[in-house]
Amino acid sequence: MRKKVKFLFSSNYFCLPQGGIHRRSRRCDSIGPPGQWAKPMRGAMPDLKGMESTMDTLAFSPRDFIKEICEEENIQFELYSQDYIVRLTKGDVTRHVLWSNWDTNNAASDRIACDKSACYTVLTQAGVPAIPHEILLHPYRRQGWTGEKGTWQQALDFFNDHNQKVVLKPNQGTNGRGVHLCETVQALETAAHSIFEASPDIAISPFYEIVTEYRVFYVKGDCPLVYGKTPGEDNWRHNLSQGATAFEVSDTKKLAKLKELASRAAKAIGINFATIDMAETPDGELAVMEINSGVQARQLLEQLPYLRPIVKNIYAAAVRGMF
Repeated sequence: MRKKVKFLFSSNYFCLPQGGIHRRSRRCDSIGPPGQWAKPMRGAMPDLKGMESTMDTLAFSPRDFIKEICEEENIQFELYSQDYIVRLTKGDVTRHVLWSNWDTNNAASDRIACDKSACYTVLTQAGVPAIPHEILLHPYRRQGWTGEKGTWQQALDFFNDHNQKVVLKPNQGTNGRGVHLCETVQALETAAHSIFEASPDIAISPFYEIVTEYRVFYVKGDCPLVYGKTPGEDNWRHNLSQGATAFEVSDTKKLAKLKELASRAAKAIGINFATIDMAETPDGELAVMEINSGVQARQLLEQLPYLRPIVKNIYAAAVRGMF
C-alpha cells in the first residue's frame, strides 16, 4: 500500500515580501514588491487575424477563463478587492482563487511550491532530480536563524564550491525578476544586497548550461500541455516575460519523459494544480527547476494564441476539481 505523505509548512508569510494586496495595472505582468508599481506588459499584442473576436484574443488571464467557465457550468462568479479575489459558488459550496492561486491545492503544497529552497528539499528527499536551491536568510529579518557561520559566509562557501558561477534570486520570486548571474565576489555581494532590499530570503543555485527549459501544466494526475522555451538574444534566462520564445514540443519520447517527471514532482509535494518548470542540460538530463502553484498562461498565449482552447480546458478541469 502506498504511503500518504503530508506536509506541515511552518512559514506562513506571503510569496510577496511584507504581504498584502498591492495596487496593480489592468495590463500587468504580475504584482511587484511593496512600494513598486506593477511592470507594464511587455511586447506587442497578438495578431487578431483569424481569431473570432478581439475579446477572445485578449481573454488570456485566469480570471477571464474562470468567468467563461462559470457561465458554462452555472457557477456563481464574483470579484472582490480590485479583482484580486475570485469567489465561486455552486449550491452551498464556495471556493476562492486568490490572484492565480487556487484552493484546489492545500496550504502546505502551495507554500512549498512558492519557496524554491523548500521545494528543492522536498523533491530531492523524494528522489526527484532537481536543480539545487539553497536558502540564504536575511541577516536582520531572520536574525537568530542564520546559524553561527552567518549568511555571507554561507554564500561565499556555496560560490566557491560551485566554480564561482552561481545564480541568486528571491526565494519566492516570479517571472525572472531579481535574478542575478554572479561570477565574482563583488557581483555576489551586490546581488545579495539588491535582493535583500525587497525580500527576506534568497535562493542561491549553481549555474547550469541549459539547452532548453520546459513547462508542463499539471492537473490532478494529468499533463495536458507541455511547451518549451528558448532564451532571447543576449539573455541567458528562459522566462517569457524576459524575451524568451515559446514552442510546442512534438517529440513523443521527450513528451513522455517530461510528463513522467512532472507527475513525480507534483506528487512529491502533494499539489493538484500547477505548472512544473524543467531544465535540459547539454548531456540530455532533465531536472525540475521549480513548481508554480500560481498557474498563468497569458504570456504563452500572446505568442501561441491557437493554444487558447487547450488552456481553457485546463482551467475548466481545475474549476470542476474544486466542487
